[in-house]
Amino acid sequence: MTILLVLSFINACWNILRSIVLYFTTPRMAEMMGNGQFDEMMEPFSAFGEEFTNAMTDSMSAMSQINPNYYLILLVLFIGSLIGVIKMWKGNKRGLHVYAISQILMLINASVFVYPLQKPSPFVYDLLLTVMFIVVYYLYFKRMEMSRHTQNQD
Repeated sequence: MTILLVLSFINACWNILRSIVLYFTTPRMAEMMGNGQFDEMMEPFSAFGEEFTNAMTDSMSAMSQINPNYYLILLVLFIGSLIGVIKMWKGNKRGLHVYAISQILMLINASVFVYPLQKPSPFVYDLLLTVMFIVVYYLYFKRMEMSRHTQNQD
């Protein structure tokens, strides 16, 4: 359980930072893609091969199409997720609820802003990963409740 909480903590912290950076840089990235500055910036990387530069350009092009508000909403949701993880770490079951709601809202957020731009959509993978973490955390708290109930009967 500790390993999953640590992974969730690291994920939330990393994505809080990532969301802040992308919220502020996405509009500039879109501008650079539109006026050809990005192509100039990629010239030094041509030594890595055309496949590499094309992949980078495609990736940046896709990212520049995402509405910056997606990252702002994601920032708030990852803060909620982090709060949930910290509460779960302290043994508070409400943390599970905060975490689960944040994660579900992240899927909805991505469904609105990101998945329509991606082919194929990673929705099923993201959904399975989200459900897996929520179920494992739920089962952990269920087991803790049963353990407390058994101890109180003794």
